[in-house]
Amino acid sequence: MGKPLVLIVDDEPDMANYIAKVVNEPGKYKVATAHNGIEAFDVIEKNNGLFGLGETLVACVLLDIKMPEMDGLQFLEKLRKEYKEKIGVIIVSAYEDEEKWGKATMGLVAGYLRKPFDDHALLGYLDLFFMNPQA
Repeated sequence: MGKPLVLIVDDEPDMANYIAKVVNEPGKYKVATAHNGIEAFDVIEKNNGLFGLGETLVACVLLDIKMPEMDGLQFLEKLRKEYKEKIGVIIVSAYEDEEKWGKATMGLVAGYLRKPFDDHALLGYLDLFFMNPQA
């Protein structure tokens, strides 16, 4: 079995690239990036196994909340409708709206990491998720 694929969804290219570098560095995970929810669904669909007919190869999404076109909460809602719990989500965001955070965490995500974050904390969240994938 290959390395799990982690999809980073962040509208700031520098931040997306930085997160990708952090996640890729230990060599445990493959990484893909998208800059909004619409692009993220394109990446998920392009990474479906068996010529697009099988399960998605994306195992976990590191998701920003504030993004153009389709924000993180809209993405999360659509992801859960289309893929149920098959893809894990860890929110990585500076956004601190308590009401929206409450909506996002009602059993829909595996964790939340506030920007700016510690690189080791991010990798710890991923390692913990892959040891016990649930949301």
